[in-house]
Amino acid sequence: MKKSVIFVLILIVFNACENKQRTDNQTIEDKQKALQPTKDKFPVMVIDTPSVDLGTLMQGDTIMHVYNFKNTGNMPLVLSNVNASCGCTTPSYSTEPVAPGEKGFIIVKFNSKGKEGKLNKTVTAYANTKPAENTVSFKIEVLVKR
Repeated sequence: MKKSVIFVLILIVFNACENKQRTDNQTIEDKQKALQPTKDKFPVMVIDTPSVDLGTLMQGDTIMHVYNFKNTGNMPLVLSNVNASCGCTTPSYSTEPVAPGEKGFIIVKFNSKGKEGKLNKTVTAYANTKPAENTVSFKIEVLVKR
């Protein structure tokens, strides 16, 4: 009898864990569906200054720039990935959904080690916007110490 009660309790615990897993997975799926653009509802990324001139920099130095953007659409904006055009530029970005009317950011850090002359760099942000690719850029002149 005691073994039967323990067995039933174990079954109840496993069943409860399985139901929680299904609930958690369903919640994730619901959130993902809620962030999918539709014909009439989608986020819009408006970047304050998408192209900037960062001036001059001595070779070996680093510089950072923040691109601010606003979601002017009617759904939360989610950045899924941000890629730089080369390894000398490292991006970071808003990881939380940006609500309609709210602001987000893309931070770009440029390392001039081994670079010289006038350069143009681009960073592409992938989001649940239409179109999915949003590009920012900067130009900079790297001076060599002689």
